[in-house]
Amino acid sequence: MEKHNKELLSLLKEGISPSIGCTEPIAVAHAVAKAREKSAGKDLISLQVQVDPNLYKNGLMVTIPGTKDKGLSAAAALGFLFGKSEKGFRVIDELTEKEAEKARSLLAQKKITVTLNKDYQGLHIEVILITDSDKLRVIVDQTHLNVISVERVNKDEDFLPSSSPDMNKDKAGLNHKIREYGLEDFLQFSNNIPLAELAFLDEGVRINLRIAQEGLTKEQDVAAALTRLVKEGLISDDMITYAQILCAAASEARMAGSRLPVMSTANSGNHGITAFLTNYAVAEKQKLPQEKLLRSLALTNLITFFIKSYTGTLSAMCGCGVAAGIGAGAGVVYLFGGTKDQMMGVLYNMVGSISGMICDGAKEGCAYKLAMASGWAVQSALLSLKDSVIHNTDGIVDPGFKQLFKNLGYLCDPGMVNADKAILDVMLRKKEN
Repeated sequence: MEKHNKELLSLLKEGISPSIGCTEPIAVAHAVAKAREKSAGKDLISLQVQVDPNLYKNGLMVTIPGTKDKGLSAAAALGFLFGKSEKGFRVIDELTEKEAEKARSLLAQKKITVTLNKDYQGLHIEVILITDSDKLRVIVDQTHLNVISVERVNKDEDFLPSSSPDMNKDKAGLNHKIREYGLEDFLQFSNNIPLAELAFLDEGVRINLRIAQEGLTKEQDVAAALTRLVKEGLISDDMITYAQILCAAASEARMAGSRLPVMSTANSGNHGITAFLTNYAVAEKQKLPQEKLLRSLALTNLITFFIKSYTGTLSAMCGCGVAAGIGAGAGVVYLFGGTKDQMMGVLYNMVGSISGMICDGAKEGCAYKLAMASGWAVQSALLSLKDSVIHNTDGIVDPGFKQLFKNLGYLCDPGMVNADKAILDVMLRKKEN
């Protein structure tokens, strides 16, 4: 048991980290920064970036933190000029408008190209940097910051083709290890790990609550509208609405280019917002002790990691709903002292209801999806606590914890691969128009 607890704690700490901005453009900035740091050249000749369809989709319309600029090209320029790869997901934090203007000037020189490679499957970035003195290639694969190779050739030489994109079919990283565990293990860990070991989760609450408070200063967004509806008596001032308001506000601020960090989970800031603030909202409204909240967050995040190991880092489905939202639902049952069966009940309710929520890229409108995911996570948990549960053999639902998410993963890939292509096609047509 002690060995398992150490391993799960390690996985928990590895999968949770602060990040600034949407993680897809940040991944591009990080890869470009790594290439520049390895280069001996002074003058940029060209910078070519190729990315997979999901990363391209998620980076198309999102604002870069601290700027008014959107998209992967802006991220590449900022990463080249100012990125520090050792800072991970905070590779381009603390940007000023002066620095943003320098990036715009660089983009105007037409030396940077970002293209979509539809043959890549799974998260994949390839950067080729050519300077006055060298030529480098950096490849990132499977997870956002996972640099698998840095190569250098003579300027007049070409790189050999990179490994087959099929390698990405095997969703690697820490999530493989988590598949060795199940709900019983996650519960045992959450119940028994010394509370001091979970203190870092409180930082996640504080960081995500802070950006939510920034989002609440905006007057025209969904969080503000929900707040007005509460004041007008049209919706209730309860833990469901509170979770929706906090999650939507934090997401809106993040997607609009806030300089504030969020605590991400499973390589996603919006997943982290959903996981941390849904649990926090319930604990706050119910006046539950800090220990209960931290232990529920451990459970929520471990379940989220487990689900992502089957659905993939990026997919056609909105992970805030079908991963973090599901994990948060289990966390809410935990907060209310529910049984293992009641936790399974909320998993059935969530998978059996919102598993078709699509991901059509990162943008400010994601706030609506976080509002839906967090609110329904709380409601699904409350329904399960009252023994209202979707039948565990309905549709893709399965009685077994592991098989339930194997089914969900199969629905993502191969099930929704063509849907993912269609979503991207629609987005690209809109961009062209």
